[in-house]
Amino acid sequence: MALATVGSVSATAMVVRSVAREILPSEFQDYISVSLRNFFNKFSDQLTMVIDKFNGLDINEAYEAAQIYLGTKISPTNTHRFKISKPVKEKKFNISMERNEEVVDFHYGLKYTWVWVCQNVGSSTLSIYHQHDMNSTLRAEFRAHDIVLESHLPHVINEAKLRKHKNRTLKIQTVDHEMMHDLTEVWMPVNLDHPATFETLAMDLEQKDKILKDLDRFVKRKEYYRKVGKAWKRGYVLYT
Repeated sequence: MALATVGSVSATAMVVRSVAREILPSEFQDYISVSLRNFFNKFSDQLTMVIDKFNGLDINEAYEAAQIYLGTKISPTNTHRFKISKPVKEKKFNISMERNEEVVDFHYGLKYTWVWVCQNVGSSTLSIYHQHDMNSTLRAEFRAHDIVLESHLPHVINEAKLRKHKNRTLKIQTVDHEMMHDLTEVWMPVNLDHPATFETLAMDLEQKDKILKDLDRFVKRKEYYRKVGKAWKRGYVLYT
């Protein structure tokens, strides 16, 4: 009997939630969601980390990194809504959180519940820096303060850097002939989309193998170059 009652209550709650999504304005839904979350947090032993989008007038690096990182953690099993975008001439889709949605993440056995909170702040002289006059904040709930600062946040930032590097589009500079009258604008970046690789390049096989081995060794020694203060580059790659 108890199980039947629980099932009935759960079904009713799902119906109410569905109807509320259809009828209530999104701003009112957001208000209720945030208010309920704050109410239940008062009875929890969890800590909350707040990462604002802006640090003064500058973009908060931790905020950007967390947004990129969480895009890799979104799946139908841990969130109900998310955003999809695709820049022009890019091949891959960008996945990001929807406002006031939760994403659950696990790192070294610890659970982190991330929420992207957007609240209206009203018009102000600084509103040009805040899209749609929204105060964007990422919040993470957890129970281990030291581990977050010493391990999880550095992990988030490093993973975001790797993601940006992996998804970046190589560009070359080409002359914009329509801007020849303005030397400061004459060069324009375009995507470098060419099928040629070192493997398909027509050259002496022994020389090609030598170059590929050198490049593999070069890529693996990035940290060494940083420690000794040398520029991490290969001249023959830049000028060939």
